[in-house]
Amino acid sequence: MKSERKSRVWPAVAALLLLVPGIHGCSGDKTAEPVEPAAGEAEILPDQVLFDYVLTETEAGVPSWELASDRLERFVKKGDAKDEVELYNVRMRFFRDGEPYSLLTSERGRANMKTKEIFTWGDVVVVTTDGRRLETEELHYDNVRERIHNDVFDRFTRLGDVMTGYGMEATPDLDFFELKRRVNAEVTDDAGGEGSGDERTAD
Repeated sequence: MKSERKSRVWPAVAALLLLVPGIHGCSGDKTAEPVEPAAGEAEILPDQVLFDYVLTETEAGVPSWELASDRLERFVKKGDAKDEVELYNVRMRFFRDGEPYSLLTSERGRANMKTKEIFTWGDVVVVTTDGRRLETEELHYDNVRERIHNDVFDRFTRLGDVMTGYGMEATPDLDFFELKRRVNAEVTDDAGGEGSGDERTAD
């Protein structure tokens, strides 16, 4: 466990900033009826939009991870910008000694700009440079502990071995990987040349 707290830099990002007006285009279909918000709800539009958004977390000038998104939306509450932003088409690359070693991709995400906590969901995949692969539907990144974790179904592949289960915790390089519940492992032994399957389960 690390005893020192890292000094991190959160650099400014050069991106296009738009103020989104609360105006809707009119449909050309005269038979279509306007969609009313549900009772007690009002449609909320983002106050700021950033395209091709990139953030880099560094330590002593060396990148630790890089977060990229095709579109970022920020919402303002009571005149103050919220710490959380919404992300679309997420790519998060992790580095070791300045070299990339794993890539996380997902359809959607949410980032806390203050704590650097990141939550991703929708076809989440983590792939390392040596071919290990994690597939799931949602994943949290804890920036303080430098761990990824979730409480849903996971599939982890390494060479010919496959593990599945519910709930996991791992380092972003997948060197450390732990499944929590209903674990099923299919281990391939290639020592004999052709290989054989060995299935193991645990609750």
